[in-house]
Amino acid sequence: MKRLLADTANTLLRPLGVGIAKEGFDMEGAVHRLGNHAAEIATVFDIGASNGRWSALALPAFPQAKFIGVDPLAEREASLQALKAKDPRFDYVLCVAGKEPDGMVHLAVGDDLDHSTVDGLGEKRMVPSKSLDAIAAMKGLKGPYLLKFDTHGFEVPILEGATVVLKDTAYIIMEVYNFRHTKDTLLFWEMCSYLEKRGFRCFNLVEPMHRPLDHNLWQMDLFFARQDNPIFASDQFSA
Repeated sequence: MKRLLADTANTLLRPLGVGIAKEGFDMEGAVHRLGNHAAEIATVFDIGASNGRWSALALPAFPQAKFIGVDPLAEREASLQALKAKDPRFDYVLCVAGKEPDGMVHLAVGDDLDHSTVDGLGEKRMVPSKSLDAIAAMKGLKGPYLLKFDTHGFEVPILEGATVVLKDTAYIIMEVYNFRHTKDTLLFWEMCSYLEKRGFRCFNLVEPMHRPLDHNLWQMDLFFARQDNPIFASDQFSA
């Protein structure tokens, strides 16, 4: 019945280019399954934290971890502050995560705020930028880390500013793309190759999204783990 309802809803929503993720492809389920096998995670970076909704979803899955939301929009601070007041394990920094320890960047602010990105389309404003390494040092954070990205094509500069953090990162959850919507966006297979060279391998996929223009794949979220993770110990389909 649950699947029938989801299929019916997807049929109705398909003309709008959106839908309901089926069980097994939903972010919440995947995050909680990961939490069951990743008790070692000490810090979760929510990069592109928006109003904190992803952190709110993931906090119960990692009850031992600190969460740091990173988002540059002043419009989001009230929501992030409310989450911090609700759960003291959550903290936040109002900045773009970037390559340099401390600086300023031009942020293109989307009409809906959620699609804001560096070098994208929208109203331009100058905002602070800090590297993940600098934030970790400033906040006294420790690994192992989980890094969640929702950064609309600005992933490489963030990773370049995380040389210390990446050495102690166990998992990465990243929104990746099938179209180059900014000039520096890596397409999803390019990102897989980029991260493989840094010791990470993809092990899960959730929430594929199709664009309204032609209903072709626009983006999805991929889960990466270190190549020596026990996830990859067997290449068998079943026991």
